[in-house]
Amino acid sequence: MDTQANERSQSAFDLMLGAEVTAARIEGHLSRDPMVAAQWRGEAAVAEAVASIGLEDVRLSEPDLLIRVSENPDISADHRAVEDALSVLRFLRNPGDPAGTPGQVLARIARMAARAEADDPLPDPDEDLCTVFDHCQGRAPLLEALRAAAAYAALTGRRSPVAERMVFAAAEHASRGLASGGPPRIRAADDPLRGLGGRVDATWIALPSLALTRMRFRVWSPQNPASARDLVSGLAKVLDQELGRVIAIHAWRQKAEEASLGLHGRSKLGDAIAAVDAEPVMTSRALADRISVTQRGAINLLAQMTGLGLLEEMTKRRSARIWATPGLAWLWAGGRHSPAGAAAGPGIKTGISGAHKSRLRQAEDDTGMANALEDFDAMLDRVDGLLGRSKGAAD
Repeated sequence: MDTQANERSQSAFDLMLGAEVTAARIEGHLSRDPMVAAQWRGEAAVAEAVASIGLEDVRLSEPDLLIRVSENPDISADHRAVEDALSVLRFLRNPGDPAGTPGQVLARIARMAARAEADDPLPDPDEDLCTVFDHCQGRAPLLEALRAAAAYAALTGRRSPVAERMVFAAAEHASRGLASGGPPRIRAADDPLRGLGGRVDATWIALPSLALTRMRFRVWSPQNPASARDLVSGLAKVLDQELGRVIAIHAWRQKAEEASLGLHGRSKLGDAIAAVDAEPVMTSRALADRISVTQRGAINLLAQMTGLGLLEEMTKRRSARIWATPGLAWLWAGGRHSPAGAAAGPGIKTGISGAHKSRLRQAEDDTGMANALEDFDAMLDRVDGLLGRSKGAAD
């Protein structure tokens, strides 16, 4: 039986359960090593942000973000799309506290989506809208995120798919944070790179936009049963691939630890490696601030790490220099899994017109939405049953 036939033979619950298991494996790796988590989410957030904006029928690639931030902003081919992607990236790096302050999170999402949806802005979050995160209880984070995105889509009239995907990320972040006793809170530091740098304060694992664009194009429609199934199937594939990336980052960490061994007491290289561990994109000024050295000293340390293969210099010039770990450097150099719809040129472009997307949205009526939410709740009840039986067996 081929892969697609096997997927068709599986129930939606089985597909979701398989994706949840793979996500839990990644979560296990990341929870054991916060530095691996910082690097993986730093890389994954860039790819997901570009893919999310690319789903809205624009051409965009990861190098565009670096060019926009590090060079003359006017040279970017589609500066509005790049700015939108940078907004999504900043949100993914720090989704906030959806469980504690849902109104603030949703207001932030609405502001970020306003640029992309200028003709039909999102409503201010009211009491009803703030309930979209109520089912995020840590039982099945992917399913709870999908339900939250579907509920948000219903309450906002499907005005902004970009906002719906940010709700998905925020809901999963909330769910995993609750399951682990609360999301980490990291002291914010100035990020002159506008989202490319700084530390990640997030617990999400899933990458819905990549799941819809990697290898073949799928429609984003969280409340449509067939589209939701396609999303879960795509998530399972992407998470399998990302598990390999996590293992590669483990190898980088081992190499970095070996480079730190045997350093004399006055060497700052170990401190520099630890700083890059937590912030995989670095400038000389940021490193100087983090480890209390001069900017010239920071440049020398960054050159040392480049020579050891721990970093790559991205900008290759005398001023405004940026270094990144190999995974991010690969993305910003244009390396990627080719998404569907990109054969005509670089970047993501879905090939679906705005008018067609509008017809797709109008075809999904309130009754269908209510049925979808009931299906999600039924699946969550099954998860509760499984968790209850597992707990009983353990007791």
